[in-house]
Amino acid sequence: MAKNVLDMILWHPKMEIKNCNITYIHRGTIGNLKTISGNQINKLERGFIILNEGTEIPCHRIVKIECNGKVMWNK
Repeated sequence: MAKNVLDMILWHPKMEIKNCNITYIHRGTIGNLKTISGNQINKLERGFIILNEGTEIPCHRIVKIECNGKVMWNK
């Protein structure tokens, strides 16, 4: 599950979320997908990614997590 992978990245001593990109379903954009950088994430909370500006993204909408150019998780 995407949230478990994000938790692992956030807490792993050798990994940094700022080196990751998260792609999620965002209706209304071209292709209905949007990618954010890990440094935009403020925290994870009860099935949601909370971004620095307050936007909440449900974890079930995440389709891919990449870190340092390597796919860590893909739906």
